[in-house]
Amino acid sequence: MKKTLFMAIALLPFAVSAQKLLKPDVDKLSNDTTWSTSEEKVYFHGNFLTAQGEAVTFQVIKFSKTKGAVLVLNPQSLNMGEVLSIAKNQKAYLKFSDNTIITLASSTDDDGNSKYSLVGHNVAQSSSALGYYDISDADIEKIKSKTLIFLRIETSTGNFDCDIKAKNAAMLKKAMELIVNAK
Repeated sequence: MKKTLFMAIALLPFAVSAQKLLKPDVDKLSNDTTWSTSEEKVYFHGNFLTAQGEAVTFQVIKFSKTKGAVLVLNPQSLNMGEVLSIAKNQKAYLKFSDNTIITLASSTDDDGNSKYSLVGHNVAQSSSALGYYDISDADIEKIKSKTLIFLRIETSTGNFDCDIKAKNAAMLKKAMELIVNAK
C-alpha cells in the first residue's frame, strides 16, 4: 500500500526547489526578452488511504514589451475522477489575510491533460490544466505586500478551492519580487 501511494504521488508533476528567476529567453528575430520564475507548488492536499490528491503549481512570466505579467496556475488532480480544463475568461480568485480579493480572468483556453497509468495492479488517473492569467502591475504590488490565504480556480469540473499555507504564500510573494526586479 505504501509503495502504491508513493508511486501515485510521484505522478503529479511537482517542482520542489527554491523559488528562482530562470535565465531570460531572448527572441532572435524580435529581440524581445521573456523572464520567468521556476514552477513552484502553492497547494497540495492528499489522502493517503485512497491515493487521491490535488495540487496547484504556479509560475510567473514577464515579457519585455508589455506591462504587468502572466500568472500561470496549474491545477492537478490524482484519482479524483475528473478531467480538468480551463476556458478563456474563467476566473481565479486570490483572497488575502485582510479579506481583499483579486479576480483574474484566464486569457486562453486549455482542454487539459488526462493520463492513465498502471501503478502496481491499480490504475491511476492524473489530470491537469494550465490557466494563463494577465496580472497588472497594481495587482503584483498587492500580492507582494499581502499574504495569500485562499485560492479558487474555476475549471470545467467546478471550483478548485485551495487553502494556502504561509510558506507557500511567501513563495508567490518572492516570485512577484523576482519578476518585478528582472532586467
